[in-house]
Amino acid sequence: MKRSVRLEVDLDLVGHNYRLVRALLAQGPPARDGRPPRLAAVLKGNAYGLGALAMAGELLALGADLLAVACLPEALELRAHYPGAPVLVMGHTPTEFLPDCARAGLHTTLFDLDQAQALSRASLALGVRTPVHVKIDTGMNRLGLKPDAETGALLARMAALPGLALEGLFTQLPYWGPASERAGFELYQRVAAAAAEAGVEFPLHHVCETLGLTRDPAFRRDMVRIGSLLFGVTDLPGPAETAGIRLPAALRARLSRVRPVRAGEGVSYDESWKAPAGGGRLGTVPIGYADGYSRRLSNCGQMVVRGRRAPVAGLVTMDQTVLDLGAIPAAAEGDEVLLLGRCGDDEVGLAEVAEWAGMHRLEVLATIGRRVPRVYFRQGRVVGEADYLSG
Repeated sequence: MKRSVRLEVDLDLVGHNYRLVRALLAQGPPARDGRPPRLAAVLKGNAYGLGALAMAGELLALGADLLAVACLPEALELRAHYPGAPVLVMGHTPTEFLPDCARAGLHTTLFDLDQAQALSRASLALGVRTPVHVKIDTGMNRLGLKPDAETGALLARMAALPGLALEGLFTQLPYWGPASERAGFELYQRVAAAAAEAGVEFPLHHVCETLGLTRDPAFRRDMVRIGSLLFGVTDLPGPAETAGIRLPAALRARLSRVRPVRAGEGVSYDESWKAPAGGGRLGTVPIGYADGYSRRLSNCGQMVVRGRRAPVAGLVTMDQTVLDLGAIPAAAEGDEVLLLGRCGDDEVGLAEVAEWAGMHRLEVLATIGRRVPRVYFRQGRVVGEADYLSG
């Protein structure tokens, strides 16, 4: 690594979270085949910031049944490193790129007949049969096939297209409250029934993701799509079933500069922070909003230095963040700084950072950028690194 800034990921905790989710699935209703529901590990957004390639390898080794991502480039990155793994593109793929899905053997989400026909033509030209998942819009009004009286017939036309294997029927429920969840689920069930009446059988029905896992066991169906829970982010307030979930990541750096300042002196681009009477000490941390440390943490974020909280002083800039070290007189250049997560007895909670910045907790993780190397630990020992810029 060429920087002191790094995101440290504890693979033992990723495994702990995975096993907790598997245990929940084993305790609930079985899938239609009588076994516990399958688990699709969702790795979109670079595995919520933790590093998709490393998380894919870890979760496949743990037994994940399928990897799921948001877009084609994410899927192609996984395919290049894990050629035999089943990978689902959950989002929209522009029609002109559907041949890439067929060529790479990706499980491809479709929303309409035109795209199904285009993927059929591409699959036939390549001499392959492409697995397809059809997404149903049950109220989110983002992506998916909007159900109507002709939906069963439409699915039958898709199923009849050569070169396609209709594998999954899925949706994203609108989690606005119990009534909307139940209405969305019942709409999905009506679509599944209409498909069956039209002679179309989907091997995998999947409705449930992290939010739905503990809402209603009936949502679990044949497979669940779990992402954030594997990486330590639970619903708030967290249900009892996920109380054991742990954040496996810690964002750390080192102080690059420590200097005294005179009373009234400011810092960075504005005068939003000034040194108090008697002066003070400032420490520079080589991380900024280009790395994912949000500008909204200006003058309100906190980091831990030598076991004590140090507030952010002034604006968070693109590459640097300055701390007020007035209460930590022993702080020195090269000292470790904890920005997020736990290290020994020190902790800066994900929920805290999200509250300070007015962000969602997943946003805090997922926006940690490519300039920040990822370091992977198992039983306290470094077992891998992902330094995206230095190789």
